[in-house]
Order: sequence, then C-alpha cells, then structure tokens
Amino acid sequence: MVCSRHALWTAAITIGCLGLAGEADLHAEGPLPREVRPFLERHCYDCHAEGLSEGGLDLTTLGTDLKDAEVLRRWVRVFDRVSTGEMPPRKEASPPQAETQPFTSALGQWLTAADRVHRQVVLRRLNRVEYENTIRDLFGVRVRVQGLLPEDASAHGFDNIGEALAVSTELMQAYLEAADIALDAAFGNPKEPKWIKLKFPLIQDVQNQIGNLFRKTDDGVAMFNTGYCPSAVRSFRPMTPGTYRVRIHARAFQSDRPIVMQVHAGDVITHRRPYHLVNYFELPPDRMTVVEFVEWFDQYDTFHPKPYGTVSYAREKWEHKGPGIIIGDIEVEGPLEQWPPPSRQQLLGEVDPKNGTLADARRILSGLLPLAFRRSVPPDEIEPYASLVESALAQKRPFEESLRVGLKAILCSPEFLFLAEPTRSAGSASASVMGAEIDDFALASRLSYFLWSSMPDGELLDRAGSGDLRNPQTLRTQVERMLNDPRAAAFTENFTGQWLNLRDIDFTEPDRHLYPEFDEALKVAMLEETRRFFNEVLKNDLSLLSFIDSDWTILNERLATHYGIEGVKGLEYRKVQLPPESVRGGVLTQASVLKVTANGTNTSPVVRGVWVLENILGQPTPPPPTNVAAIEPDIRGATTVREQLDKHRNVASCAGCHRQIDPPGFALESFDVIGGWRDWYRSLGEGERVDRYIEPANNIRVRYRKGPVVDSTGMTPEGKNFQDIREFKRLLLENEEPVARCLAEKLLTYATGRGMGFSDRPAIEAIVRKNRQQNFGFRSLIHEVVQSETFRRP
Repeated sequence: MVCSRHALWTAAITIGCLGLAGEADLHAEGPLPREVRPFLERHCYDCHAEGLSEGGLDLTTLGTDLKDAEVLRRWVRVFDRVSTGEMPPRKEASPPQAETQPFTSALGQWLTAADRVHRQVVLRRLNRVEYENTIRDLFGVRVRVQGLLPEDASAHGFDNIGEALAVSTELMQAYLEAADIALDAAFGNPKEPKWIKLKFPLIQDVQNQIGNLFRKTDDGVAMFNTGYCPSAVRSFRPMTPGTYRVRIHARAFQSDRPIVMQVHAGDVITHRRPYHLVNYFELPPDRMTVVEFVEWFDQYDTFHPKPYGTVSYAREKWEHKGPGIIIGDIEVEGPLEQWPPPSRQQLLGEVDPKNGTLADARRILSGLLPLAFRRSVPPDEIEPYASLVESALAQKRPFEESLRVGLKAILCSPEFLFLAEPTRSAGSASASVMGAEIDDFALASRLSYFLWSSMPDGELLDRAGSGDLRNPQTLRTQVERMLNDPRAAAFTENFTGQWLNLRDIDFTEPDRHLYPEFDEALKVAMLEETRRFFNEVLKNDLSLLSFIDSDWTILNERLATHYGIEGVKGLEYRKVQLPPESVRGGVLTQASVLKVTANGTNTSPVVRGVWVLENILGQPTPPPPTNVAAIEPDIRGATTVREQLDKHRNVASCAGCHRQIDPPGFALESFDVIGGWRDWYRSLGEGERVDRYIEPANNIRVRYRKGPVVDSTGMTPEGKNFQDIREFKRLLLENEEPVARCLAEKLLTYATGRGMGFSDRPAIEAIVRKNRQQNFGFRSLIHEVVQSETFRRP
C-alpha cells in the first residue's frame, strides 16, 4: 500500500486516530480447514469439549472469526501446544506424525492467511522521545519538550508502535507550543545573553542555620545528614536558561575515608517543576577538592549539594560528632552556548533575519524540508510553506516572524510528525522478487529511529538518495557506524527501558520499614548495572544467552554491598568477575529487574513468572479467569504466596497456565522487593525480631521481623526439578532458541513499529537460524534483524 504524501493529513483527520487504519472488509471468518476438525475430535475433545473445558478452552464452541483477537490468540495457542508436543499431555498417547503434520500444516496456513489479511499499513507517529531527539538533530539545539506532549500509549511492549500512537486535539495543541520552543532555540536570543561568572562561599546561603544544622569551619561550612538539609544554593538562580559550568570546593569532614556528596539540580527550592540527580561525587578527607559538572538550568533553577551515606542524626540532637562534608567556595559561569547560536547560521545561512526576502525564505525552506521530511523534496512541495511566508510578509510582518510561520507549519505537518513509509516501485528488481518493500528514504528513517530514536543523518540520507543503502554490505557498514555513535545510547535507554520494564523503576516505592536500605543511590546503581551490562554484550557481540546467565556483571561499591560482593570500592562502575556459584549473572537476577517485577512490600511468583515468560522466553500468558479471586499477600508473615498458589493450581481453569508461570516465579523467590538475596521473608508482624543495622543507609536499625523460610524449588513443565535460581538458569540454557526467538521478535517489533504476527514466524525463525551460526551474538542478531525482509517491508 503506497501512502500518498499529499493526502497524509487528510487521512489523519478522516480516520481520527492514525493507530486505526480503517476497518476493511477482512474476510477472515470461515470454516476450519477440513484437516483440523477430525484431529480435534480424535485427540482433543476428551479434555476440551463442553463440560470438560480444561484451562477454560472449549474447542467445540471456539469460533472461527479470526478478526476477533481473542479467537485468533486461542487458535494460535492450539497450534503451538500441538506443534511443540505440549498437547496432548504426557500422560496421554501422542498422535502419530502422519496425523499431526497435516493438522499443523493446514492450521498454520489458515492462521498465516488470516494474519496477512489483518496486517494494515499504519501511519506511525513520532513518540515523545523521537520528537525531541529529531528537533535536536534537525536544528542542532537542545530543547526539553517531552513534558509538553501527552504520554504515549504502548502496544506489544513498546511506545513506538503505530497502532497505539493516536492523534488528539490536545496533542496538536502541544505540537504548536513545542514548535515555538524549538524555533526559539534555533534562532536563539536576539541579543547576546549576559555572561555571568560568580564565586561565593556557600555559608552566605545557609547563614541562618549555622550552629543548628551546619557548623562554620575555617574553610567553609560543615554539613551532616540530619534528614533535612537546606543547603540549596540561592546565590545562583539564572535569569537566562542555558548550560552552566559549576565548580564546588569540598572535602570530607571528621572522617578518615572519602565521603560522598550528592547533587540535585532543577527546581530544588520550590519543587513546583521537576528536578533531578546530577551525580554522586567522592570527597577525599585530607584536602579540598574541586567537583565540576556542566548542567542545563532553566530560569530560576539552581542546585542542591548535601552529604550521602553518613550517620543520620535526629534533628533535635544535632550532635555533629559523626562524618560529614565541608563545602567552601562555589564557582558558576555561563551560559556556555555560543552566540549567535550555530543553529541560526545552520538555518539561515547568510540571510539577515531582519531584512530577508521571499526569495531568501524559499532558499531556507528548500534547504530544511529534505531534512525535516527525511527524503528528497520536489520543488512543488515547498510552495504551501512558501505561500504562508508570503502571506505574512504581505501583512507587513517582519521577515523573521514571517519565516517562522512557514517553519512552524513544517514542524506541525504530518510529513514531519509521522513516518510515512511508501513502497518502492513495483518494477524494481527486489520488489518483483521479494514483494513490496519500503523505499530507500523510508529505510533510512526506519534504521535511524531503530538505533538512534532520531532522524537520519546526512550520510544515511545520501546513501538512500544514491540507491545504495539497501545493499547488504552498505547496511552492515551503516549499522556498525550507528552503533558506535553516541546517539546509539538512545537504543540502550529506550529498548532496555521497555523490554526489561526499567521505566517502571519508580512505579512503586519500597516500604521504608521493610526495606530501609533502599535509597536513590541504590536505584541509580541498579539501572546503571543493567544498561552497562546491555552495552557490554552489544559492544563485544557476546552471546545473547548472557542475558540469562553470565560469570560477570557491572558494579560499583553501593550495588556490590547490596549483593554481598566484596572487594568493590568507590563510585566507579566496573566489570566484576562473579564468585563461583554466584546467584548473580544475567539480567534475571539484577536488582533493577527484580524491583520492577515486585511492588513496594512483597514479591509474587505469578508476576515474576509472567515477566520471564513474556520478556525472556516469548510465551505470552492469557489473563486469569474472571471467576478466580486474586491472591492477597500476607505481609504480617503468617503465610507465603506459594502456599496460597497451591489453591490456584487445584482449579482446572488455572492449572494449565500455572504449570508455565510458577517455575520461573518460584526460582526468583529468593530475591526480595529490591533484588536482595533472602533466606526468609521479612514481616511486619509474625516472626522473630531482627536485631541489626543497615549499611550504608545511615545505620538505621531495622524494625521488621523474620518471617517464613523462602522455598525457591520447583519443577519445569517438562518435569525437570530445580533447587534454586542457579539450577533454573542452567535448565533455561539447555534450549537456547526460545530466548533467541523472543529477543529477535522484540527487536523486530521495536525496529518496525508494529507487532509481529503469526505470518512473521518464518522470518523470525530464519533470523534465529542465522544467529545460531554466529554463536547467538547479540550484535550479530541486530545485523540479522536489519538484513531481514521483514525490516524492509511495510
């Protein structure tokens, strides 16, 4: 289906939501293939007929309208369970291959045909991250506009899926506002901002608290962990937004070892706008050191330094006998941005923004449009935007204001906001041999938004324009170049954030009584371990099975202490060889994953089991039956979730799914809400009192009690027993292909912006076969995804 470029906006308005490409007459309803029903009667109806519907599946009443997603899902489930030998159950005699093969072949062809009919070419909108990155790379400016745009919906696990990215009046209004901010940044301040260079002692900002929260020293002001630390810097609150360099003179105090200082920046005084962590910095005890960072500050923003990990005093005591930090002079200079900004020169060239002409505007628009639309642009496409500028000039509006009218229209046009993917000419060689393929410029955009979450750069567009991009060797070279580019950090951030659900790290806050050791530094280290682990596997083309298990990981002292691993000192992250028989290694046992698969008070084998099945093994699980009550965890410590799950497994409609879900969930039960190892559950009521202090969480004495002993044993659906997570991971590694298949599907979904269907299975299997020949290298897998036909098709 070729999308008319000039009709995109009309189509968007007509269908109302670009995630729904219209309801075509999908004739996906009809009788079952003749080979299917006899097989079901002979081998399936004994358990899955009326009154005997084990697992809630009654095959005698299951419809054949494959337009219904649930009907399609159930028939795919039938196909999978028979083709893998999971059904009939092991206790029943397996049907002969002479019957099974015609059954799966006929059912597979029927499902494939239905899936192809379902497939719709969906106009895919840029999500919030992609929009902001595209503005950055289009104009060469830094803008923060994500917060202006409504949150993107997700489908198939990702927020860049066309069918989920709807359009609304609210969104279009936000685009108008975001376009103004982008153009303000591109043109820059009309006058050169005043350069500031400040040097002041922090004591002038905390004078009122000297003797209470702070102590005056010869070289500055000493501060301690009192739970309340009003040390936000008020002497610097810039009028001009921009990037500023900050230097803080500081040292450890009353300590013979380094003390950590944490710094937050943003609206740290009123908290009416967001603020964020800048970093943690180690301060030596024997001398003043200079901590330097470069940070973007909006108007009236500032920063807030304070100690981390020192003894916490009750505010009424303020004894100040323990370790703290001393902060002396603070230096600030900026804004560091060049003026006039390079973006103005890049956009306008030699045109004077005060005295330009319509001819100048046409030249500017003709230079910007191919970049903004990410393809070659014929002269006639410039005219609608040039006409807007011409009308504004006719109204005697200044040139810059008039030009901005045309530029704003470009930034709000469907050609900019959506990834239109027209197909190549039907007469091309590859089109005739392989079927419809997206054109070369669409291929360049698909590649750049896959690996950079942003627009193609000049080299990609040049390759697309020359027709060379789809050459296999060119594609391989470009993928290598792009993965080695700093912009590939977006791939790590966005893919891991959704594949592993790292974006949900703040969804729950651990109960402070049950988990007093959890803090921001631990959370940051959790995320860094997973992202750096991912990058290490990607950079060195390590086996994707490293995500299941490895004999190394990435740690700093804070996370190593949490894991009970000795010999790791300091804030620096490094690759650490794990002790033999360590329970760590791979992503399943990383604290970030364990936290996002738990809530603030307890863990659930069901939640974690479903997560492993869907995100690691590629086995989606159906929702639970509506007539089965949910399990309510007992944080008082009288019973365990495992004991309560026994009741579910005795319900026929639950047993089938729990055979799959429970084993990985049980294997992970030895990890608590924040990813720490446990031999027993923590309780707020029942159990023996625990008498210990938590390090490094300011020597807080714990209040929880020792609950029931954890049982992490289990048995796989194939009947293999395991004692703990180490044995379970070894069982997973006995069959590598489900892991490779799942990751290949996740990558294809993220790369193409659409969910994979039944008809995509042969392509995914081909990718896995080739990846097996490359020892399941993860970087090699990305190359195979890009080289696949699926990556080049609508």
